Amino acid sequence: MTKPLLGNWQTDAKLWQVALLRIFFGYYFLQDGVGKLTGGFTGSDALEKWLTTKTTGAFSWYKPFLTGVAIPHYQLLAWLITWGMILAGLALLFGFLTRPAALAGIFMTLNFYLAKGGGSPATTSDQAFMAGLLVVFLTRAGRSFGFDRWLARRHPHSALW
Repeated sequence: MTKPLLGNWQTDAKLWQVALLRIFFGYYFLQDGVGKLTGGFTGSDALEKWLTTKTTGAFSWYKPFLTGVAIPHYQLLAWLITWGMILAGLALLFGFLTRPAALAGIFMTLNFYLAKGGGSPATTSDQAFMAGLLVVFLTRAGRSFGFDRWLARRHPHSALW
């Protein structure tokens, strides 16, 4: 006899494939963040130029944020993006506080997507990244081959892991 359909979603995910997805995203974010740190992204006006070129194509309701907050404070945002990517990447790689790291990745990717004005699934990977990170978040992927497994044993009712 099979389990009822509704009962299956309530069980903990024990899929090593989801851990591989988590590690992929961790590697990607870490690599991109370190590249930004060593490539001079934080000390240049590269983010300002990118944001300025994207303003014309951005969603109309998102443009005021770009022109009023992001572009005037591009240097601070460059540091936040760089270190956000590095820290989220490390957390995802090691499976430590995976759920907050996945949410941070979704937040950063969502803002890149909005600044670009969306796009079709064929031309951008932002939608795929957000969907993949949502899977990592929902399945508690840090409990497979990660430090979140240890944390979950010590504090089983926490929503962080």
